[in-house]
Amino acid sequence: MRKILNLLLLMVLSDMIFAQEYLTPLNYNPYLMNYKISNDKTYNKSINQLKLPVVIDLANNYGFPSSRFFTDSTAFSNNEYSYKPFTNGVITLDALDKFGKLYEHAQYTPFPADTLTSCYIRLDSFFVGVAHPLHISDSIYFSFAFQPQGLGDAPETKDSLILEFYDSINQTWHKMWACEGMPLQSFIDSFGNPWHVVMIPLLDDYFLNSHFRFRFRNYASIADNQIPNWNGNGDIWNIDYIIINKNRHHDDTLPVDLAFRGQKYSLLKNYVSIPWQQFLANANDEMATGFSIPYSNYSNQTCNVTEYINIVDKAGIGTPYNPSLSALNVLPFSDTIFTRNSLPYTFNTNSDSIAEFIVTFAINTATIPDTITQNDTIKFNQNFYNYFAYDCGIPTAGYGLSGYDAKLAYKFRLNSPDTLRTIQIFFNPLSSMVDYDYFGLYVWNDLNGTPGNVIYQEDKLLPQSLDELGKFYNYILDQPLALPSGNFYIGFIQYQNNNINIGFDMNNDAHQFLFYNVDGTWRNSQYSGALMMRPIIGDSPYPYISSTDNYQSLSDISVYPNPVSVNSYVNILAPNLEQWQLFNISGELISCGNSNSFSIANSGIYILRINKMYNYKIIVF
Repeated sequence: MRKILNLLLLMVLSDMIFAQEYLTPLNYNPYLMNYKISNDKTYNKSINQLKLPVVIDLANNYGFPSSRFFTDSTAFSNNEYSYKPFTNGVITLDALDKFGKLYEHAQYTPFPADTLTSCYIRLDSFFVGVAHPLHISDSIYFSFAFQPQGLGDAPETKDSLILEFYDSINQTWHKMWACEGMPLQSFIDSFGNPWHVVMIPLLDDYFLNSHFRFRFRNYASIADNQIPNWNGNGDIWNIDYIIINKNRHHDDTLPVDLAFRGQKYSLLKNYVSIPWQQFLANANDEMATGFSIPYSNYSNQTCNVTEYINIVDKAGIGTPYNPSLSALNVLPFSDTIFTRNSLPYTFNTNSDSIAEFIVTFAINTATIPDTITQNDTIKFNQNFYNYFAYDCGIPTAGYGLSGYDAKLAYKFRLNSPDTLRTIQIFFNPLSSMVDYDYFGLYVWNDLNGTPGNVIYQEDKLLPQSLDELGKFYNYILDQPLALPSGNFYIGFIQYQNNNINIGFDMNNDAHQFLFYNVDGTWRNSQYSGALMMRPIIGDSPYPYISSTDNYQSLSDISVYPNPVSVNSYVNILAPNLEQWQLFNISGELISCGNSNSFSIANSGIYILRINKMYNYKIIVF
């Protein structure tokens, strides 16, 4: 009997010791799944033809890689999965197909996964200035920057990223380069940087034709976490700055560019979104005291850089914020920060329920021919609806606890008394056929900065995910809960030792507000990021939904060519083009219209505004 009791005690202690929090890779892509479901679009099958120089930067492109450069749709353009990017926007190759799901043939050993294939590229001739044929002696180089893992899961050693060139004469793909999988830290230890630029000279005449193409492929494997409902997408490769041009050399690794290297999601101190009335109750304290966004001068000249901030009320009522431009000198090949230690502005409008603002940061220089204009601007919506959110709505991982009766609590603060109506939870779908386990939904009051007494509980709930994946599920409280001003906590207790797998946003950090308890003691989360749980307060139990979708619009809009020559046509690809406006650098309206193409008569720098919301810098020479 004593041996049995000791064995039982050992089992209990083992569960307590090993009960903890985990992150797991996603086994789906909610954006691509929703994009396919809601739009039922097929990728553009026509093949564009590019001319040198070819410079591909993915800033402001979200979803499928741009059909201006690529012909397939299995890779993913995004801002979320890279670690310390060269510029905003990367292309990610992983173990997910074009529908955002794990490949049907996915397995634990390496299998062929994503493919990123370019349009045709004219390597028979050079068309800048006087057109002339290209030769091997023109020193043509293909270059790109890459990174394994990023903010996802590391590719295994047997996984790989492969680059191939197409020989259209012999209709053959030639393997030009490959890299085996490795963790990001091993990559940094090897190269001294989280990104590495690969330089490949074109040395064979059979590539110098009008139908040259390149493609990246990856071999992936499913991450096996030994727990059935934690398996997921386990092979992340990020790619940026794809460049092909002549007259290059081995050390010519980067284009001449001034570029942002970081994204911004909010100008609030803690939240990405907060209910408007709660913001107004303590507006000064809710505003961020300052901000910083990294950017770089990728040129051999000291650049005089102008920094620009603009904040506008979408309703056109609140006072816009458009301070005088600031300028500074940025040394060659150096990093700096767009920073303000204080921001003398508070969001304002006359709405008493919701508010929406557009925040824009931009950098500009006349010192260098900065032809890659899309990475000079960061724009986001600052929304005030009826819920609190630390996250931006895009998961990059899954979060969960192991251990029986493990508890999780998420801290929020009311600036004035209000009513809690609903708790939203973003569940990641499970990758294997396992049963969902029951959990209890809980609300706690505050006890000296940690969860205190339970003030609401609802037991025997099941994790839910909508047919349209990538959305929050609304747990409407049985009885609305009146709360005083101050801290409160929402969360759950799981009854079994299985991962509930909640969406986790690694691009916004709220770990100081996330607590877990597996042994009677509340502890702060060890993982930087924001759990995707949101409390809805006020009069309605349903979340407010904006009538516009900024992400979708940005992913579908393309303006080209840019730069453009005088009197040549600028083309706009936008599914819902209502109006475009062209302004000069002084802000004067030059022309406007609603056609998909127009020309500009004079050289200079212009701002093209599409649908009175999206701004693009155009250089005319």
